[in-house]
Amino acid sequence: MEIKGKDNIKEFIQKIGVFRLLLIVLAGVMLLVLSLPSGGVPDKEEVPEEMEVSSESDALFLAMEKYAKRQERETAEILSKVEGLGEVEVMLTLASSEEKVTLQDDSVAEDDSVQEDTAGGSKKDSSYQSKGESVIVKKDGEESPYVVQIHSPAVEGVVVVAQGAGSGKKEKEIIEAIQALFPIEPHKIKVMKME
Repeated sequence: MEIKGKDNIKEFIQKIGVFRLLLIVLAGVMLLVLSLPSGGVPDKEEVPEEMEVSSESDALFLAMEKYAKRQERETAEILSKVEGLGEVEVMLTLASSEEKVTLQDDSVAEDDSVQEDTAGGSKKDSSYQSKGESVIVKKDGEESPYVVQIHSPAVEGVVVVAQGAGSGKKEKEIIEAIQALFPIEPHKIKVMKME
């Protein structure tokens, strides 16, 4: 029965011709490819706001993760050069993302300033001065606030695992080194001996 099936296939190929059969297969593949959803990015107008916020938060998360990994790598590299520590691994946790400080326009007049009271209303207060609004700059047709300073993400905790850890003196040196690198309290630094 199998032989008969193979003979029928050979007969069919000879009847149609190899070239025509190849064209039919290629046309089928093209139809499959064209029917798949495109991986292109939709126009900006078509992207809902929720997706934009999500992608911005994803980008922010990735930037924080990249910053933490770079700091971990550099810290482990420098600590591994300390005599007696040997191999070192470092893990950081971040408390916040980077913060951009923008230039503020302080042209708000004192007598026009309004202060919000605790009841949710507002009242005029001549002693209250508002900082104003961010200065906006145009670059390549896009408007963005003028950034004057960028604060790095705040490190919340550090774990160091080192081969040479275990003695109180080495642990103290590691904690002091971490405190020199990051503004962090000693109780948020954990030093452990590597297996």
